[in-house]
Amino acid sequence: MPTTFEWSINLLLPLILTFVSFNLLSEGSASYFGQWCLLMFLDATYGHLFHVILLIPARRIASLLPGSKMPPLNDEKRLSEQEEQADDPSIVWPSPDVIAKLPEDWVVQRSNQTENDASEIHETDNIPKTSHSTNKKKRSLKNKNKSSSTTCNQNPNPHSNQPKKPIHTQPYYLNHVRGSTRVRHASQRIAAAIGTLCSTYLLCSFSSRVTLDDIGLGIPSAKRVLSDITLGIIVGASIVIFIFTLELKMGWIKVIGYCDTVVPKEMFTITFAWDILFHLGVSINEEVMWRGWMFILGCRGLLLGALDWFDDPSSAAVYAIVTSIALQSTMFSLLHLYSPGSTTVSLLNLFLGGIAASLNFMVAGGTLWLGIGWHFGWNIFMGHILGRSTSGIPISCSVVSVLPRPAYDKFHGGTFGPEQGVLAPLAYILGMAMVIILYGWDDLVAWKEHLVIESRRF
Repeated sequence: MPTTFEWSINLLLPLILTFVSFNLLSEGSASYFGQWCLLMFLDATYGHLFHVILLIPARRIASLLPGSKMPPLNDEKRLSEQEEQADDPSIVWPSPDVIAKLPEDWVVQRSNQTENDASEIHETDNIPKTSHSTNKKKRSLKNKNKSSSTTCNQNPNPHSNQPKKPIHTQPYYLNHVRGSTRVRHASQRIAAAIGTLCSTYLLCSFSSRVTLDDIGLGIPSAKRVLSDITLGIIVGASIVIFIFTLELKMGWIKVIGYCDTVVPKEMFTITFAWDILFHLGVSINEEVMWRGWMFILGCRGLLLGALDWFDDPSSAAVYAIVTSIALQSTMFSLLHLYSPGSTTVSLLNLFLGGIAASLNFMVAGGTLWLGIGWHFGWNIFMGHILGRSTSGIPISCSVVSVLPRPAYDKFHGGTFGPEQGVLAPLAYILGMAMVIILYGWDDLVAWKEHLVIESRRF
């Protein structure tokens, strides 16, 4: 629970920045880059404020859920530590029964782990220590040691002389959290989305240069918005199903269950509902921030400078759009630099994902609803319907429980998930082809022409 001083700071910072933004934008002295900087500051402060507000009821709700396991509500330090975990070391997954049914080359034998390591895991999560044999079993099934760089994944062929492959988290790559933890994660993501929308509304109200329609949050009609969101979900889900089907066909993953929670005592429907809210918050926050603000302000700012370099305004607009796509995609990719399991491959794949997201914005005529639908469909199907990791985000439940094959991490993406796999570029290209077929080029051309017209006003 925040102190009175912390509450004061959390309330005053957004108000001060709102006052500064109002004065700068009402005077017309802020450039497009300046407005982007103002958004970043406002978004951070309002997002944190809403996070602090929503976290209080979220913790209370989480403590009441079936199978909930969390520190006392007055233990701020341990609550925060649990909420910041990318993977809960107290969760044993998959279960011994599942392991017993696996083919021999799917079973991972762990390297030696000291008794002190095992007891540290138990003490961290307040789990009573069991017998030495039970600890040994758990260690053989799943290694949750934080010193991940020292662990190895044994080659599935026992007669091979090839060196063991290092792994970064656990034998089967997937990160997991309890449903009670996911509730608090969801509150943080929803708070971030509310903060972004609130900041966007304030800046668009103060600015004479940028409106909600420009950012992509205009509502031409309820039917059009619902249509764009629905088509986006269908496209995002379809290309994830495409990846899943090929991975299953090639033997890179194995289905081991249905409608499972990673903690058996938790309720699937409740946990899945919080997963939906989690990814809804992610989709709104990232699409508005990166495609709505960074991409459109980048296009406008670059176009103003490029008009002096090109004789043809249309050529200047093409230059501005391509450059802004590259900048936005780079920043979107780097946003995931420290995600669990991230490598150069995942960053390159996400750069292509940023290009696809920019195309969504343009072919839909400069609206975000298609992109929000795609982003949500991609995330929820990958992470919680088809049981694959999404940018290393931990899983709390899934409609289809999947085990990635240990020796094929370079193909299926390891801890980071399919976005780091070899099929991701093909899926992004397929998705772009689908939206072009569905929407055509007319709205994109009209949006580009509108961009040129708007640039001449300033």
